[in-house]
Amino acid sequence: MKIQRTNSYNAYKNKNSFKGLIPLEQLKELAARKTPEAKKLLNSCVGFNAMYRGAENLNPDRITREMADKFQIYTDFANNPIVAACSALTANIFHKLGFVQPTNILVKDLRGTGYTKTLAFCTISPSNYELFRKFGEDFPIRSVIINEAKNWDNLQKNMLRDKQENYLSTGHFLAPFIHEFIHSAHLDNLMKKHGNGTKIMRKMLKDFKNEDTIALIKKETSEYGSTKPVEMVAEEMTELIVESLSPKTLMPNEMIFKMQRAKEPFQMDVLIDACWSGDVKKIEQFRKKKNKFLEFIQRLNG
Repeated sequence: MKIQRTNSYNAYKNKNSFKGLIPLEQLKELAARKTPEAKKLLNSCVGFNAMYRGAENLNPDRITREMADKFQIYTDFANNPIVAACSALTANIFHKLGFVQPTNILVKDLRGTGYTKTLAFCTISPSNYELFRKFGEDFPIRSVIINEAKNWDNLQKNMLRDKQENYLSTGHFLAPFIHEFIHSAHLDNLMKKHGNGTKIMRKMLKDFKNEDTIALIKKETSEYGSTKPVEMVAEEMTELIVESLSPKTLMPNEMIFKMQRAKEPFQMDVLIDACWSGDVKKIEQFRKKKNKFLEFIQRLNG
């Protein structure tokens, strides 16, 4: 899916305002800051406004057909054009970078389940009690489930807030979709390496206990990334992908992605590789309260 994007926030001056658009005044305020972080947020806001306007006339059924034909992804967008547009953009990003796509993208009303407050999640096993209890069926492994009950019009506004609070690694409007696509690709890699990828993934769902590790991840990534190894991977990779996106096309530059990945601090690089490959023993060195490996690295650097 190709989004036509204007080059300046001034282009929106005389347009009618939809309820989810980031207003011109806020775009000007971001531009006036003249900091790298503000520029990233401005690019995301302008990109979101362009996507949002395009989504007003988007037919989700057409996107469903295109996703099936191009990526072999089964989708049910529940007639939500914003989710359809963001999913299509993310699938094209992952195709460009060579990542495995999720098996399905399904919009479901998650109210009354354990996922009520969740924007989206990725299924990591063939069965899920919460989903079966409400819908009376299981969903295929590596499906991305989008919460229909959330107000997707406010996607960019909420991302700006979460980034300001350092809860998430980036304020980009595509981050929730990239994050869940990463979970799917991560699980696929674990399945290929270990067979039972779900078993390995569940071990990475245990909270970090080591305060040094938590502080490191909060500094380099985000508060949410510092909760569990699996979320650290998704948050860090999401940030790397967003950093590689062209603000004009919202497509990634493969060279920038690789360069950003190469610039990771050594401790983070070791942890990311351990999580991505499913090296549970090394992950535990970082996760537990006593982190001898991290202490050893710190002594080398100090």
